[in-house]
Amino acid sequence: MGTWAGMNNKEKVKNILIPFSGVDTPKEAYREALKHLKENGKIYLLHILDDASTKSVRYMTELGEESEVIKNFQKAQKNFQEGVTEEFVEERGEEAEKGVTIENKFVKGGPTEEVLKAIEEYSIDLVVLEQLRQKKDQILFGDERDLLRKKAPCRVITVS
Repeated sequence: MGTWAGMNNKEKVKNILIPFSGVDTPKEAYREALKHLKENGKIYLLHILDDASTKSVRYMTELGEESEVIKNFQKAQKNFQEGVTEEFVEERGEEAEKGVTIENKFVKGGPTEEVLKAIEEYSIDLVVLEQLRQKKDQILFGDERDLLRKKAPCRVITVS
């Protein structure tokens, strides 16, 4: 896999993946993705759900994974994150008029593994990562970017 030279910077692609975590939507990655997307192409927003806060609650309260409190906390957190992402998509209505399809995907797991799974599952041609400024996102995606570039069977670009 490793480096992928099958596409130059001006070539348009059909399927683009934008992975992210937290509640800040990847606006710059989205703008960049539109530049590379073919007419009637598809953008997948891969929201990697943060499990760290759930682990903190479990640790501080000594509640187990099967506790109703933990389950309700996880559900509320996921609903909030989904709401933020759905709102982001709804605000992009003009792209839908141009034939751009946006699909939200929510996963929980290691960033590199989840992105690699999504690349295969959705036949992704290009991954666009946003240079993240939040400390927890830097930890989540920092070294993962290099690993992803080495393992991805498609082109991976980063925007700031």
